[in-house]
Amino acid sequence: MMERPVISLKDVRKSYGSFELGPVNLEVEPGYVVAVVGPNGSGKSTLFRMLMNLARPDEGSLSLFDGAYPDEEVEIKQKIGYVPERSVGHDEMSAKALGEFVAHWYPTWEQKTYDELLSRSEIEGNKKFGKLSKGMQRRLTFALAAATGAELLLLDEPTDGVDPFARRAMLEDISRFMESGDKTVVFATHVMEEVRRLADYVAFLVDGEFLGLYEKDALLEQWKTFWTDGEPGTSLPGIVEVEAGNPSRVVYDSPDETEAALAKENIRIVRMGTLDLEEILSHLMRRRKEARSAR
Repeated sequence: MMERPVISLKDVRKSYGSFELGPVNLEVEPGYVVAVVGPNGSGKSTLFRMLMNLARPDEGSLSLFDGAYPDEEVEIKQKIGYVPERSVGHDEMSAKALGEFVAHWYPTWEQKTYDELLSRSEIEGNKKFGKLSKGMQRRLTFALAAATGAELLLLDEPTDGVDPFARRAMLEDISRFMESGDKTVVFATHVMEEVRRLADYVAFLVDGEFLGLYEKDALLEQWKTFWTDGEPGTSLPGIVEVEAGNPSRVVYDSPDETEAALAKENIRIVRMGTLDLEEILSHLMRRRKEARSAR
């Protein structure tokens, strides 16, 4: 029996003026970490706002834990710990008061977890939110979300403004949250190192277009680069890009087909390498633009 999706979006669209997000078709199964990746202005925060019912889709259906807004809003949100893009309305509240306020709404609140996260972040309980640096505010907001005892963390750029040492600690905290095996994390980021370290799946958003959900390891295995002692034509199977040179650099996304085609052409592979996620995303973006132009 298949587990129910934690998140299910079907043909979801949302417009703001000239900007349109979607259609988004996405299912997230429990127990995984999904990174939502894309340039600024791609619609990542709009997607998170819809998942929290802070914005309503113009079209399509959206459900979480098999429930739908607004009828099951309380039940849904008590299963979610949320870090928004910007935290507002907290400035005059201390870390201790914020914990007490959030605990009131979550029957599963974990005070021990909250205290430990504050301690690791070196945030004093009586320190007001507005007096903290931006990075410390992000860490406090994350501590509030992680201590809810929620089944799902929705994290919109959680490490934005956080220094490298604190970022590493936050990534460890997210990994710790996942240790039970039945929790789920969906986080937006533009830091590819976070994707490499944490994500099981990657969802790409570019200029409001949803480019799909990919298994990270399979994506990195599929997309490769190698150098050849001859310059192959771009018409060969799987070849995405060729940079002429001695040797020539070739980017491809169908390893077996491409290597067989090169052998047939008597073109020798000098060495092979991996492709990073930034370059894979740029090729996916270009492929989408070419497909759109060809319509």
